[in-house]
Amino acid sequence: MTDIESPARTWSGQPGSPQADEGFLREALGLAERGLGRCPPNPMVGAVIVQGGRVVGRGWHLGPGTPHAETVAIAEAGDLAAGSTLYVTLEPCTHTGRTPPCVAAVLRARVGRVVSGMMDPNPAVDGGGFDALRAAGVRVEVGLMVRACADLVAGFAKHVRTGLPYVTLKTAATLDGKTAARDGSSRWISGDEARREVHRLPARGCPAVAGAGTSAADDPSLTVRREG
Repeated sequence: MTDIESPARTWSGQPGSPQADEGFLREALGLAERGLGRCPPNPMVGAVIVQGGRVVGRGWHLGPGTPHAETVAIAEAGDLAAGSTLYVTLEPCTHTGRTPPCVAAVLRARVGRVVSGMMDPNPAVDGGGFDALRAAGVRVEVGLMVRACADLVAGFAKHVRTGLPYVTLKTAATLDGKTAARDGSSRWISGDEARREVHRLPARGCPAVAGAGTSAADDPSLTVRREG
């Protein structure tokens, strides 16, 4: 499917029930995260196709010029995509860029139902994908786990609507505002979990920026040092 090994199926159930829909979309969110550090300037997107209560196709986007999550999942599902439910973290696109529009692939596959977390914030799409699917008779449901899906594409959403970057400030400070011991003896004032999160944050973005003073004093590498 991709150069990353496909995960084992983590959920089963009959699409349409709230518990099953959330479980399948949660799996799509996990797949989307596999594009971490690869997708910009495109958004991270994950997709799962369910037929007869089991996952028959999975996909995630790996970056500009590569197939979108929906088309990868449809290709894996093959004929089983007909009449299936597609769970996708972001609205299928309607425009042609480096790749063809995903809505066309969904319609060709004769998917019966689409469950998505949110509309695409790109003004070139912005609900147009859902409108096209509904017009073709596909049942569309939007808004499930919207906060998790929005968090996944926060940087993309900010930039595509405003032209401005989405900025995350990382700092570790004590309750009284100190970042290190005065004598220089402290190496960390944060814990293991916080340091793991520090390496997850830049993987979701593009550049990492440090102030001149920090660069001169610490010579930070600004690289992402996490497994995978």
